[in-house]
Amino acid sequence: MQPTPLEADNDNQIEVDWSWENIMSATEGLKVALVYPPYGPVRNEPGIKTVKENYGIFPSLSLLYVAGILERAGCEVMFIDAHAEELSLEETVLKLQNFGPDYVGYTITTYLFFQTMDWIRAIRAQVDVPTIVGGVHLSIYPRETLGYDCIDYAVTGEAERSLPELLQALVKGDNLSQVRGIAFRQPNGGIIVTPKAIDCDVNEAPFPARQLIDNSLYYSFISKYKNFSCFITSRGCPYKCIFCEQGSKPFRARSPKNVVDELEICTKEFGIRELDFFDSSFTIRKERVIAICDEIKRRKIDIVWAARTRVDCINDDVLKAMRSAGCSRIYYGIESGNREILATLKKSTSLEMYHDVIKRTRANGIHTFGYFMVGNPYETEATVRQTIRLALSLDLDYAQFSKVTPMPATEMYTLLLKETGRDYWREHIVSGIDDDIPRPLCDMTDEEIKRWTRLAYLRFYYRPQYAARALSRMKSAEEFKRSAETAFQMLFNGRDSDADAGMEVLA
Repeated sequence: MQPTPLEADNDNQIEVDWSWENIMSATEGLKVALVYPPYGPVRNEPGIKTVKENYGIFPSLSLLYVAGILERAGCEVMFIDAHAEELSLEETVLKLQNFGPDYVGYTITTYLFFQTMDWIRAIRAQVDVPTIVGGVHLSIYPRETLGYDCIDYAVTGEAERSLPELLQALVKGDNLSQVRGIAFRQPNGGIIVTPKAIDCDVNEAPFPARQLIDNSLYYSFISKYKNFSCFITSRGCPYKCIFCEQGSKPFRARSPKNVVDELEICTKEFGIRELDFFDSSFTIRKERVIAICDEIKRRKIDIVWAARTRVDCINDDVLKAMRSAGCSRIYYGIESGNREILATLKKSTSLEMYHDVIKRTRANGIHTFGYFMVGNPYETEATVRQTIRLALSLDLDYAQFSKVTPMPATEMYTLLLKETGRDYWREHIVSGIDDDIPRPLCDMTDEEIKRWTRLAYLRFYYRPQYAARALSRMKSAEEFKRSAETAFQMLFNGRDSDADAGMEVLA
């Protein structure tokens, strides 16, 4: 069973005569403010400093996409990144009051639900205009989220069609039940969740509105350049890893021309020097990747970039093309050093494959970053040791060891629902219950998993041979300082803060 599936309250939908021109006739001139609150290991402002100094600052790519959609619909948009700008609540409210928005929008993640809600509630008390929220969270728990009266409307899927149609209906006073992909509260307090919207053509979606932010504020802890941003070239994933929600979404890839058009804007108009591609698996279609790389070189775009992928989706031709087009780092999802656990996770990869691909990647002059998880189904201390041994043997440049957290809309969470009969995330959202979420088919305690995660970091980063290699590739004293602080925090702050920060990129 799925946790709180999206409900179709009204199956008698009429198809909208949809066009940007039609939308704009109603929405042009609307003022919409988008707010990205601070996030971090703690809820108060010192948490901003901790994340910024050690892990980097990532723009909210999903909100920037929303801004692009709104601008295409003729709206006047203000984008407030309170995290990157280190704005207090009071400073954010003042900006909003000076702008005078008709609507204020946010993205919500399940993981940081209450951190975001604190800001939504506080801002709504001082800027009394309707609140619109979106994000993957809303496709899972729309009713529970609309249960908070500081939220008026929600976009429950992709925003390209649903958000402009919602605004159009609000301006015209039309029946909101006819808008696909939204949730809203009726005057009597009842909540309506409409059927899923039609997926957009990813090649026709507006580009993220990066002109609304100061791109020089952003960087990752291992990026070379501070004028940094994030990028996606596809949505969804054809693979079915049980810990990832992307496998539930159809894979849709942007054309090489469309991708490089945006890259060219990033470099020429915004001065961006480095990008992280946040596709679940960038190299799923190898011929498309090679075509993207060829187009980057043909247009002479000078950009350093990194990408995420799987070891079974890459070969030497792709590696050579990527390196020649500016790729400096590849993030590989490795997860575990135990074959049985890999099979349970539905990784369809092998330990031999990891060794071969990491070796080939390094031979092509590309740095490697391995993702590992602790607390998998059937995990034991023995299997964690296997994972650590694998990480040490792969000759990786970087590694991340994350505690497994079953997230909504994943098969792993469905296993947990069946095993415990409790929807932990729903309880958290509705009642604020903050119990530790157990891991399905895993007898290790949270403390044991935390201890082994710290040990994994210690074993990986505090090796003489690793330290020597790291020093040899450092370009500055500042880079060395940042890397050392990051390693220290990974070991001693008691949580997987690097993983937490990375989760927020698409928020």
